[in-house]
Amino acid sequence: MTRARETRRPQFLAVGLFLSVLLVKSKQLIDHMKKVWNLRGQLEASTLESEAGRKFILVFSEEGDRKHAILAGPWQYKMDVFLVESLAEGDDPSSVPFTHVPMWIQFRNIPFYLLTKKLAFDLGECIGSTLMVDNNARGSISDKFVRTRAKLPLYRALRMELVLVDEITGEEVAVQIRYERLPNFCLFCGFIGHMEARCDVPMPDRKIMYNLKLRVLPVHFEFPHTWFLPDAMGHASPQRSVAWPWRAPTPASKEEKQDVP
Repeated sequence: MTRARETRRPQFLAVGLFLSVLLVKSKQLIDHMKKVWNLRGQLEASTLESEAGRKFILVFSEEGDRKHAILAGPWQYKMDVFLVESLAEGDDPSSVPFTHVPMWIQFRNIPFYLLTKKLAFDLGECIGSTLMVDNNARGSISDKFVRTRAKLPLYRALRMELVLVDEITGEEVAVQIRYERLPNFCLFCGFIGHMEARCDVPMPDRKIMYNLKLRVLPVHFEFPHTWFLPDAMGHASPQRSVAWPWRAPTPASKEEKQDVP
């Protein structure tokens, strides 16, 4: 009976890709990911022969563990990114595309009166595909910023800034971009997946165009303070209606005053 139950145990499939030029031992990499994911169930991993040490078939015993591995990245091993995508039963694992990596992104240097959830969403769409928006602004009272979780395309270089037009003054504002838990990337070309020694940029054209300031810690380590973030310009959140400024009561009309004994 026990063996029969084991054969009917559901399996949830995924494919993992270690996007790196490093030569690592597969067992050490998978053991590290098991600890990082803090799995509730079991995980079996096997290496694809065509890409030994780079791509893996991951078999989870719990669906929640698979969802966590796919959605809660970016994951790292030796600072290089480890990507996870779902695999439907019967599909060829070697054909699963790895085109994006999920990441929390900070947008800084924005005038405080422009900070809204809509702006955070739109900025995420400018550099990737927005997944969700932090409901609060973060940072110090004089240096607030917004956060967006987005799927960043791996086929594009990292963005260092965006130009925003101030709707109040009409002036252009250079919005600084920072990436939480950013894996290794090339300081020449700005792509995730390799560093300068393996960059394809021709030697005469190699210049340091990026810096490590793009990488920041997650906000809960540095910025415990949160600030109210409205949905859009000129709109207040329904849950925060009690926070409206105090207003004097409307004076009674002459007729109403005469009725008062």
